[in-house]
Amino acid sequence: SEQDETILRALQQNEEIVQGICDNMRNAAGTFFIGCGSSYNACLTGSYLFSKAAKLHVNPVLASEFENHEHFLTDKTLVFAVSQSGETADVLDAVNAAKRRGSRVVGIVNRDGSILARESDGQLFMNSGPEICVLSTKTYTSQVVLMEMLAYALAGKYEEGLKKIGSLYLDIYKLTSRSMREYLAKLAAILYDKRDIYLIGRGAQYATALEAALKIKEVSYIHAEAFAGGELKHGPLALIEEGVPCIVFVSSDNKSKILSNAEEIKSRGGYIIGVASEREEIFDYWIKVPEAEELNPIIQIIPMQVLAYQLAVYRGLDPDKPRNLAKSVTVT
Repeated sequence: SEQDETILRALQQNEEIVQGICDNMRNAAGTFFIGCGSSYNACLTGSYLFSKAAKLHVNPVLASEFENHEHFLTDKTLVFAVSQSGETADVLDAVNAAKRRGSRVVGIVNRDGSILARESDGQLFMNSGPEICVLSTKTYTSQVVLMEMLAYALAGKYEEGLKKIGSLYLDIYKLTSRSMREYLAKLAAILYDKRDIYLIGRGAQYATALEAALKIKEVSYIHAEAFAGGELKHGPLALIEEGVPCIVFVSSDNKSKILSNAEEIKSRGGYIIGVASEREEIFDYWIKVPEAEELNPIIQIIPMQVLAYQLAVYRGLDPDKPRNLAKSVTVT
């Protein structure tokens, strides 16, 4: 794993450019963050972070659905287009729609020289190096790091943010250590033949649950579905029966509520896997992660990426080449 290096590389930005983008956000009449797949989940994570840290409202929208929002874009709208390759067709279509309306476009992209980098009015580069496999693991982490960094900068805490994010280096190193990989392999041995895995979170942990579900689906082909914790009683609880696994993402700011949601699943026979800083009685399996408050989205996804990989290996699949998927989706 290179995840520990990934966050440090993503932090290597020109402060003037970052502050300029923040000024654009403050002055915009409406800000959109668009992406597909993992990039969209990073946008959704960003929407929670900007609200909490910087009191700024942004609209996360799936790039393929963006044309339905095109009608109220103006020359005062700011559109962030997030794409690993910078060649994603749905994202480029959305960028063209924004430009037709005179909106300003900022590309968050891994590569200089990509179409998105050229088409954007401004760029932030993830610097995460080439992503060889189809799974966006490094790039997702980089995207979330950039969201965190922008949120801190918007709140006037740029230097403090860099320090805090940089200090996760050691935590991430431990989460990808051999002992953690072996511990997650044991969990994969329990889960690999399950038909369904459910994941729940609240706030930014809901976005993390969506991303973890996407990773599990992509590489292990197990049906994995994420829900916001509060939505369980509005339908999904009907899916829970004896032995159905559910991964629960816990954060200090939503602990009592999400554990109460987990209790609803447990009382119907669900098998509870907790991603949390402390062991709770309700957990059947505990994945220990440090409590990183607003930085939890970076920390909590790492063991999920490792678990998805282990599930694929247990099922005899090639984690680097999921069926039916391409690295860069250049068709709409």
